[in-house]
Amino acid sequence: RTITIVSGLITAIAGRDLLFPGTVFAHIPRDDIYLEWTNAFIHSPPNDSPEADEHSFEAPLFVGDKYVAQLLAVQLLVFTMYKFATAYFIRYGTNHSGEIKCRLIWRSNFFGNALILFLFRLFAAASKSAGLDLRWHLMCICYETVIIGLQAFS
Repeated sequence: RTITIVSGLITAIAGRDLLFPGTVFAHIPRDDIYLEWTNAFIHSPPNDSPEADEHSFEAPLFVGDKYVAQLLAVQLLVFTMYKFATAYFIRYGTNHSGEIKCRLIWRSNFFGNALILFLFRLFAAASKSAGLDLRWHLMCICYETVIIGLQAFS
């Protein structure tokens, strides 16, 4: 259940960053602040916005940042796909080696989550100054990291 909730949210945000970079969704709270903080408005300014007036000429120069952000989104989507696969599809395996395979994947997920948690924690102070509160993100990823670590190393 924890993997489904947290990884589902990560999948939604990463999929949105991959498919709709720089698009502000009204139903996501503080979405414009998130996009401004991640500098998505520099490479993909929305039409008819103040950011489009400011960054319209220099946006093509930052297309590399857009591709790096989309590459990170793809990596996060693959990462969460492994979590979903181990939670729902590879439990047993044909020769009962499913648990061993799952533990190997969970160990790599544990270290990957720890790195993401470290990066979020590193930028938490800077995000507060921009009005983006990362406490809930940190708590969710930390909780998932603890759960995966307990399953992987027990």
